[in-house]
Order: sequence, then C-alpha cells, then structure tokens
Amino acid sequence: MKTTLTALQIEGNLLAPDMTAQMLEGSIKGQLPEDFGFNKTDKLADEIATAWGDAKAYWAAFQRALARLDENNSATTITRELWTVPLLQSLGYEPVYTATAEVVEGQTYAISHRAESGENKPPIHIIGCRLEIDKRPPSGTPRLSTHALVQEYLNKTEHLWAIATNGFRWRLLRDSSLMTRLTYIEFDLEQILSGENFAEFGLFYRLFHRSRLPEGIDDADKCLLEYYHQEALQQGGRVRDRLRDGVEKALIQLGTGFLQHPQNEHLRQKFSNNYELVFYRQLLRLIYRLLFLMVAESRNLLIGDDVEKARIYREYYSIERLRELAERPHWRREGFQDLWQGLRVTFLLFDENWRGKYLGLSPLNGDLFGSYTLPALDDCTIDNHDLLVAIRELSLYQDKGQLRRVNYTALDVEELGSVYESLLDFHPEISPKNCEFKLAFGSERKTTGSYYTPPQLVGQLIKTALEPVIDEKLRSTKEKLRNAESNTSTTLSNHQELEKALLDLKIVDPACGSGHFLLAAARRVGKELAKIRTGEAEPGSEPLKLAIRDVIQNCIYGVDLNPLAVDLCKVALWIEGFSRGLPLNFLDHRIKCGNSLVGVMDLSCLDEGIPDEAFKAVTGDDKKLSTQLKKRNKNERKKAGQLSIGEKLETDSVDYAEMWRQLGVIPETTPQQVKDKQKQYKENLQESSWWLKYSACNLWTAAFFMSLTEHHLQLLPTTEALNRLKREKVEKILKSEDNYELRITNYELNKIVDAANKLSEKKHFFHWCLEFPEVFEQGGFNCVLGNPPWERIKLQKKEFFASQSAEIANAVNKGAREKLIKELPKKNPELAQAFEEAKHDAEAQSKFIRESSRFPLTAVGDINTYAVFAETVYKIMASPDSQGGIIIPSAIVTADTTKEFFSFVATQGHLSTVSRSKTFEN
Repeated sequence: MKTTLTALQIEGNLLAPDMTAQMLEGSIKGQLPEDFGFNKTDKLADEIATAWGDAKAYWAAFQRALARLDENNSATTITRELWTVPLLQSLGYEPVYTATAEVVEGQTYAISHRAESGENKPPIHIIGCRLEIDKRPPSGTPRLSTHALVQEYLNKTEHLWAIATNGFRWRLLRDSSLMTRLTYIEFDLEQILSGENFAEFGLFYRLFHRSRLPEGIDDADKCLLEYYHQEALQQGGRVRDRLRDGVEKALIQLGTGFLQHPQNEHLRQKFSNNYELVFYRQLLRLIYRLLFLMVAESRNLLIGDDVEKARIYREYYSIERLRELAERPHWRREGFQDLWQGLRVTFLLFDENWRGKYLGLSPLNGDLFGSYTLPALDDCTIDNHDLLVAIRELSLYQDKGQLRRVNYTALDVEELGSVYESLLDFHPEISPKNCEFKLAFGSERKTTGSYYTPPQLVGQLIKTALEPVIDEKLRSTKEKLRNAESNTSTTLSNHQELEKALLDLKIVDPACGSGHFLLAAARRVGKELAKIRTGEAEPGSEPLKLAIRDVIQNCIYGVDLNPLAVDLCKVALWIEGFSRGLPLNFLDHRIKCGNSLVGVMDLSCLDEGIPDEAFKAVTGDDKKLSTQLKKRNKNERKKAGQLSIGEKLETDSVDYAEMWRQLGVIPETTPQQVKDKQKQYKENLQESSWWLKYSACNLWTAAFFMSLTEHHLQLLPTTEALNRLKREKVEKILKSEDNYELRITNYELNKIVDAANKLSEKKHFFHWCLEFPEVFEQGGFNCVLGNPPWERIKLQKKEFFASQSAEIANAVNKGAREKLIKELPKKNPELAQAFEEAKHDAEAQSKFIRESSRFPLTAVGDINTYAVFAETVYKIMASPDSQGGIIIPSAIVTADTTKEFFSFVATQGHLSTVSRSKTFEN
C-alpha cells in the first residue's frame, strides 16, 4: 500500500511509515475507543470529528488575533492561550504552565508546560508561532533552540517522550542519548488546517492524544508511543531480513537472466577463466545502483525544482517507474529487452558526462555510476521478465501474510550492511549445463573476516572513543584562539578555525566492512560541525547533510580485505553524504581494499633489508632452497643501506604527504572537479618516486609470501634486489590517455619487481605509511574504531572445503576428513592444488606476523587476528590525544598470549576503559 502523507515527517525511524496506514485503518494496537479513554460504545471517528471541529474554530480565532498582532511580536501568548492549550485540551490534556525553569546537571531547562498537574508528568514546550523550532531566537535567549532544549532535557532526565511546538509544527520527541541524528515525528498543522486535510488530522489525533504518552516516568516504557517505537524497530528487523532474501533472489534472477539470454554468448564464453567472482561483483554493483536510486528517489534527492523536468524523469527514466511495473500482479515472459536498455539510459544520466543536467538531476558520477564500471554487463541484454522479477524482489516483502512495499525513505543506510552480511555466507557458482547462476553457502565470511555490528555497540564506541577526541579538539582550538596574541579575531574567523579543527580529524576503521562505524563517526562529527556552522544545538536536516558530506570528504578512512565490502562501504557513505545538486564524494583515496595486517608499517624497515626469517619454509616450499636463501640474504643485509659518500636517494626529496594533502583539498562540488580529483589521484599513484617506494614495500613483503621453489627462483626478492631498487630509474610508458605503465630500466630487476607488485595486488598488501601519507606525517589517526575479525590465522579445513567439497566438509569426524583430503591428488588434483595453495597462504601470513617484527607484543602462540588488530590499532594512532575503540574478546585481558600487550597498554597509560557486552557474539 502506498500512502502519501504530505504534512507528516518522520526523522530517525521513531515510527515505521507503514504504521500510519495501520493506525488510519485501526488495525494496530491502541486504536479502539477504550484505548483513548472513551466508552466501548463510542465511535472514535465521531470523537476525532468533534476535535476537528474544535480545532478549526480555535484556528480561526487564533488567525484573526495573529493578523492584528504587531509583526515584531513573537506571538507566544496568543499561540498558547488561543490555539495550542485549547487544542491540547481537545486531545485529552490539562496543560499546566511551569513558571520556574528546572535545573539539571547545572543547566536550566525552561520547559513551558506539563501534560497535567502532578509529579513527573510528560513535558510540553510551547513557543510563539513566529519563532522556529530548530533555531534559537534572534535575542539568543534561551541558549538553545526549542527542539534542542527539549531533546537535551529528555537525554538528561528519566522522561522518555515529550511534545515541542510553535503552534504550526507539532513534534513528538524521544530520548535519544546514543543517537547522532535528528529524531522526531512532526505534523504541520498549518498545512493540515489550511488544506482542510481531515485524514491527516485524524492521524495527528491518533498519535498526539494524551493516552499515547506515559502517565509519568515510571510507566514510560509501557506507553503506546513506546510500543509503536519498539514495534517499528522490530519491523525494521523484519524488513532487513526480507530485504536480505530479496537481494539474494534478485542476484540469482539477474545472474541467470544474463547468462541464459540467447544474445549473450560472448558472456558465457568468459566463464572458462574463473570469471564467476568478476561477474558476481558486477551483479552486486548493479544491485547497489538500483538500491542507491531507490533510496535517492524516495527521499527526493535527485530531482530539481522544475515540475515538468521532474515529471519527465519520473515517467520515463526513474526506478520508481520500474518498481510500479514490477509490482503489477500479472506479467509474463514475452521476449522483449527494452526495459534493460532503458535502465542503461537511466544510468547514463548520472555518469561522468552528466547528461542528466538537462533534466535538472543531481550529478552522481563516481565509481558507482561511472560509464566503465559495469563492463561485463554493458554489452549484454536481459529479458524484461527477469529484470522485473529482480526489481520486484527488491521492492516488495511479505510481512504477517501481507505483501508490503520496502520503504526506502525510512531505510537506514546501515540496513544495507545486513544485506552485505548475508551475502558473505555465499560464493557464486555457475551450472554449466543450463547456465544457471547460484549462490552456494561457503566460507567467504571467514576468509575475509568481515562482520556486521549491532547499532547499539557502534553507538557505545562512538560515545566512549570518538566524542572525547572531538571534545579535546574543540577545547584545544578554543584555548589557542583565547591565547592568540591578536585580539582582532572575529566570531566568524573563530567559527572557521573550529570548523577547520574538526575537518582536520582523521578517523579510520581498519576492518571497515560495510561502513557501520564510519557512518556513525561521520554523523557524529558532522553534527558537531553543523552546530558550529548554524549556532544550533540540534541543526536542521539540510545543514546536517552538508556537514556530514564535508566530514566524509575530509575525515573518514577505511580499509577492508574484501573488495565487495569496500564497494558497499563506499555506497553507504555516498548515500549518507549525498546532497541535492552535488556529485558523489570521491572516495578511492580514502576507502581502500587491503589487508591491514600485511604490509610495511614503517619505511625504516626497508633500510634494514628483508628479514632472514622471511625465507623460512612453509607448505609447498623447497627446504634446501630456503636454507640457501636465508644464508644469501644474511650476507646481503650486511650491506643494506650503504650509500656512497654524498649519494642521496631521489625518493628522499619527494614529499608524499604534501601530494596527498593537495589531492585532499580539491573541491568536489561539480562532476568535473571529481573527475580532476580522480585524475590527480591516478597521477599520484604513477609518480615515479612514490611508485619506487611502493614497489620496495611490495618486494619486502612479497619475500614472506612467494613460494620458495626453483620455478620462482629468478623472481624471489632478497635484500640485494631491495638495495638495487633504491638506485634504479623508472621509465613511464604511455599505454592510453592518462595511463602509464611504470617499469625499472634494469630488465632482470624489473621482472622481480613486477612479480612482487602482482603478488601484492593478489594478496592485497597494505602499506599504511604510503597509502595514507598525509595521516602518518602527523603521527597517525586521531581515532580508530572497529570490530575486527576474531579468527585464527591457521587454515580451518572444514571451512575451506565448505565451498569446495560437501563430502569433505561434512565428514563424520576429523580422521575421515583427513583420509578424504589425502585421496584428493588422485580424485581431484585441481582441488588438491587449491588446498595446498590455501595452506601455503595461511602459513605465509602466520610467518609474516611472527617474523616481520610488526607485532612484537601479540605474535605469540596460536595467533588470533583480534590480537594483532589490537596492536595495529595502537600503532596507527597519533599520540597522545588519540583514542581507539574496538570490539574484541575479553581474552585480550586474560589470555596468556596477549598478556604482554595488555600489560604494555595498561601500564604505559594507553588504556582508557574496558567495557563488557553480554549481548554481542561475533
């Protein structure tokens, strides 16, 4: 059911939009006459009609008095006496004026009324209709806007619900001490009364009647408003579950639809080269595009003010048009493909060429809508039937036997994280007989260590780790401004300094997944930034959106091993930071795919050469060759870093941090600027000296991972290769416009470097100091947040075979499984080889963690990733004012293998708090 309520606005999911229809139908709890305090025999519709008649009479008298009032008068008295108090009485209240402001924690709260006489009755704050709820009066008194005053009062007291109104706009507010966004339910009664909108007044009555709010503090959690809110949260959970199912079914439908279409023979031919994962990632990106447009359209973020252009977009190009087609009860396969071709045209409206500007559409651009980001699908086609079935799966869900529409207006960006979580349980498979696309249950979640974190835990970490960093940054900046020698600084320049201080914050999640923590961090810093810009404690939605966008552009960093997670994290940040008329943020230089635990942390290790233990033999390695390489490398290390007198490395004079800083300040207000930023980033990565350092880091790291066999002998990097690289020249060979191939002039050395760089790309080596040089020049990040994976480094055989061989994975016991594995070389040599390679990789990573000297405190015993992540978090923080907040097992405190690390952070003053959650299980 689609319901358009023009005078109702719900922010922060206090109420599920579907519930409004249920209230109007009377099909939800609390909508019987006796629930409002009437007799069973009374008709609720008659009572609402009576209140409607009263409201129109009060409104007419109020409007006449308002017309006679001096225009400089705030109209507080007549708003209260002629309009709001009489209307509240019609809604079952007996409002009592509160003459004395309440003092809470040293602050005064001048809340004008209570619902009725008595102790701890719900607060009601009424101001004049010529004042705005979201802005402080021009006089500066009171100290906060009406919304901010009531919200802060709720957050600091035991009251749960309250009303705030200026007579025109009526808001229900709820305690939201852990929320970083605006939360309220608002009715525009001026619009309702002026437009004679009885239906929406009926809904207002059903939500604002006295029987909806608590009697006092003690029963606050039992009132009907709280019931509706909790039901909305549970319904949100049901929507998440259904949407997960819907996305899974849509992926299968699209995948099979593309593969089976008779015109896509060229696509089917590609699957002889392990093309499944490439194809799967492209399908996911298509889903992300559809979800993004569904969210943006439902929130009116794309269309400008031109009514005719908006109509053309909605009727001919929008995803809403496809949703309506898909939701029709009857459609069948007719062999047409025009809807897919039309959808491709819709995507072109938003690519880097921004054809949509002729329709007044917002530019999107970026990696999501770039014209070259769906190469596997662009030259393919799909039947209308398959496309509509897929869109139907994204558009509708079953709830309690009823078919409901997914409301993308109210869908939190984090909900997409739960979709991502479920997709990690699967890996793509293609049935060769009938070209059917399947998602098979596998071990992807374990191998990439990606997880979804409950919102309440995210909120706790924001409060305990990020908020102190924000407070300290603002405090120290204000102190500097006070101590400045010149007293000529204006309020405007002070605000600009405070803005700059906040936008200088660097916040990272080293295992960012779908971006849960980064979204929460962007909102929290964004709210603080909007408060400074507007002077309001609870800024309005537009300045808040712009502030969050600026924070995402300047402060937010993330790394994840799973490329699908990186894609989704970008999509989540794009949705959260999207403002009408502005392109999507450029994020490639901040949200990166990489293994946070594998790579160079400090460039000084290059001067010491490659550690001898990098050549320690693991599964598949030649032990004799291992011994020879250790000995050879040891001799080479003695000469490491010995430059001739006066010899200076060319790379030493290049300021990488400045290069990245200059990249960061390129504005992102037009598609061309985003394009320029993308081009500059590519140039940075192809800058000769940076590329040499990057290649040197890859050589150093690759030594731990490359197979020690005669086959690889000519490509194995040792310290000598590292030393020679320092003195080499780089030549750039133009491959295409703005794209160069970089290589070393020495042919033999170039082969070694090329092999190391390819291995880095495959294993996702991540060199923190080179990937984010502008951050590490200032010592590191101001705040590190996250829920890193809790996994043993050792290969788990059952999990590996879960996606490869059900027989081995489901063997009755360990002995039976080992027997089946031993038979693999004869029965399935390809799988046997894959298993050996997986063992080699796991042991090589364990070797790196133990022998690279990056983890002196946690590379002990049976290593678990949470411990080495904890040490990584400590190392990437900028001391002394930085904060890290991560969710890890309590074993970090009690385990013998981590006692040295915990002792270090506890005794050196680096430990702030240790909190325990009984509800979370990763």
